Amino acid sequence: MDTFFHAALVADSLSLGAHWVYDQEEIAEAFPHGITNFSAPLSEYHKTKRAGDQTHYGDQAVMLHESIEARDGFDTEGWREDWLAAMESYEGYTDGASRETIKAEGKTPSGSSDLGGAARIAPILDLGLELEEAVVASRAQTALTHGDSSVADAAEFFTRAAYAVDAGSVFEDALDIAAEEGSYKRLKVVKHLERARELRDENFPAVAEMLGQACGVDQAFPLALYFLLRPQTDFEKTISDNALAGGDSSARAMLIALLFAAEDADVAAEWVDGLRAG
Repeated sequence: MDTFFHAALVADSLSLGAHWVYDQEEIAEAFPHGITNFSAPLSEYHKTKRAGDQTHYGDQAVMLHESIEARDGFDTEGWREDWLAAMESYEGYTDGASRETIKAEGKTPSGSSDLGGAARIAPILDLGLELEEAVVASRAQTALTHGDSSVADAAEFFTRAAYAVDAGSVFEDALDIAAEEGSYKRLKVVKHLERARELRDENFPAVAEMLGQACGVDQAFPLALYFLLRPQTDFEKTISDNALAGGDSSARAMLIALLFAAEDADVAAEWVDGLRAG
């Protein structure tokens, strides 16, 4: 059952309309009632896409899902081969990390610190691996394209957090467990978690501007944590507000969705049939 995969794709597709628009007023004007369904993208970066499609993050999660299905599990070298083959004919946006990795024929990753490299991990969580096996696989899939170890750290963190929620922890406790039990080489997990906790009761537009809306893990990671720590929010409102916050909302959304899916396997079910992928 592709619980995590479908939740991540739904979150990504719901975010497509506003993705990579940084002007919050422009987003609010386009979506005055929030985001409750799929829409065509505002950004020129996704000009080949339409409502129900994925951003390039979601598309690459689909590539990982297909690799896992074809090889009956995650295989690091197989993932490299399958990703390179899929990218040869890819018609969506090819980001800098992907371009650098393709240029190196997948032998060395880019130096990118963008959170998007971690955003693909959902298909790994659906494998039902033991936690430490899942951590290794999540880090490995991320490291194919993103050489900055802070991105693999983020992948490990969200893997651990999702497993903790699946084991019965509420979100805040799960984030603390992930922070305490993980091995993070570069990402300042505790610092980011403390900052997100300090801001949890503040309005999201201001928090997004304070923490930053950009792709880099040092901005995107704590903003994703903030949305998970806010009191009394559900999946739809969280994904909507995250998109309205602007910037690289899709990468954040795909990771946020993992915890909601771990809490409720059917959390994204009402939107799945509207996806054009998966």
